[in-house]
Amino acid sequence: MIPHSRRLELSPASERRVAALFLGFLLVAKVVYTFAGHVDSDETQHLHVVWAWANGLLPYRDLFDNHSPLFQFLCSPLFRAFGERPDIVIAMRFAMIPLYFLCLWCVYQCGRIVFSRRLALWAAILTGAYPEFFTKSTEFRTDDLWAPLWLLSILALIKRPLEPKSTFFAGLAFGASFATSMKTSVLAASLIMAAVFVLVRRMIGPSPVEWKRLSVCLTTFLAGLVILPAIVVAFFAWKGALPNLYDGVIGHNLVAGLFRVDVSKRLRLLVIPIVLSVIGAYFTISRAANEASRERLVFIALTSTVLSLIFGLYWPIIEPHDILPLAPLALISATPALARMLKSGSSGGGSGLSSLALPLVVGAEIIALVVASPPRLHAVDEATAIISDVLTLTEKQDYVMDAKGEDVFRRRAFYYPLEGVTLERMRLGLIEDNIPERLIATRAPVATILRTPPRAREFIERNYLPVANQVRVLGQILGSDNQEFGKSRDFDIIIPAQYVLVAEHGNLQAVLDETPWLGPRYLSPGHHQVRVLSGGGRIAFVLARAIEKGFSPFSPKARDVAKSDIY
Repeated sequence: MIPHSRRLELSPASERRVAALFLGFLLVAKVVYTFAGHVDSDETQHLHVVWAWANGLLPYRDLFDNHSPLFQFLCSPLFRAFGERPDIVIAMRFAMIPLYFLCLWCVYQCGRIVFSRRLALWAAILTGAYPEFFTKSTEFRTDDLWAPLWLLSILALIKRPLEPKSTFFAGLAFGASFATSMKTSVLAASLIMAAVFVLVRRMIGPSPVEWKRLSVCLTTFLAGLVILPAIVVAFFAWKGALPNLYDGVIGHNLVAGLFRVDVSKRLRLLVIPIVLSVIGAYFTISRAANEASRERLVFIALTSTVLSLIFGLYWPIIEPHDILPLAPLALISATPALARMLKSGSSGGGSGLSSLALPLVVGAEIIALVVASPPRLHAVDEATAIISDVLTLTEKQDYVMDAKGEDVFRRRAFYYPLEGVTLERMRLGLIEDNIPERLIATRAPVATILRTPPRAREFIERNYLPVANQVRVLGQILGSDNQEFGKSRDFDIIIPAQYVLVAEHGNLQAVLDETPWLGPRYLSPGHHQVRVLSGGGRIAFVLARAIEKGFSPFSPKARDVAKSDIY
């Protein structure tokens, strides 16, 4: 037993200073990870849709998206201001930092309502340092707006007293959440189930249910809920693209047998939130002195628990970013319980380690974050290099073939992004693999083989040459070291363009279609013949713009890197 005089205890002023240091650390860490965090393929996919909005294109009709439109639409003015720049991922990540701290503010405000300022502050810091929440909220994704909208709705619903003005705002935020992500349907299910439980508990308890007031509040909630979704539907109907909106946001994602049984991932992401929520609910029901606080905390804990279970048991694909609306609720409900448990575990049941315990938990979270997802000096280099190379190799009007929008600033020749749901639909025959035909029709000068299905991959490998990491341009290899000078070689052009003949070594002299080769030439579709008179190593014809800009199919960086982070 630790003597009282020697207990490791922080004074209230010291505890506030420690909390301020943690918040400062989280801000600095956010900036560091903005530059040094892994670039997820979802980020460039979202950026590509934002680019479409910023350039007058209509998502769902002019290019595909399977997310609700509000987030990308709101980001488009800022994106337009930045312009076409290779580091656009970093630039737009900075816009996510305020949304991260808005989430922490919501957690703090919820905590103030249901317990105390002190514990509310630690709930916010615990949320901010939660590893998955921190890393995924750093990335540029729709979930960064989805989470604070959800938390704003929760905050409005637990206001004291509950008034029609608050429930209208809650509905408005919830409707904005629907306009940001259709996964809000899962949030709605968890919210309804938790609300029904609280209502039934009120009905069988001593406190009367004010049915008239409840009906008014429900009506104002629904009135706020429909506003933004109605505006979205009306806008796309006005543009004649309502069927496209439905197909992208709803229809595309309805695929039988899509459920991914990845037990380890589901357990890793959801066990901790479920445990925290259950602990919070148990301690709240058994020990909360104030009935109003008990009811609100039970509501938050049950919403969190049900949400975790729905994601874990029924949601087809669970990904780390799904933790963003979930972790804050779990930590709000669990923070007072953790404080009590840690306090009771200190010597003699006194204050002892209690004032130091929550800071130690935050420290453990930060250690877990750095160990699991350490910042990397060149984390964004590959994504930036791909965008830079494509900007150099193409004009604004050109089409390209990328997987999920990695090229950001150019339209994709194939309508669909090659993400998990698309590939599953292609496997089932619900989407035709007409990528080769689309490459021909759009005369796409640049392509990648990343995630491409077999037919498309074979076409790209035959008609495009790698000139940089993940980037291929129109061209073919025609000869090797053992070629015979003066011997004719036949080849076919599928996609017309301005081409050049290049040799791996030495000066190239050749005759193309019975005409001396003098420089870049437009080659029309069809059969062609070349006779090489001099030049060492392999011979290739390549998109002229690539050679003019210093790219070569014979350089060390002319390679494809096999990688995949699809669903």
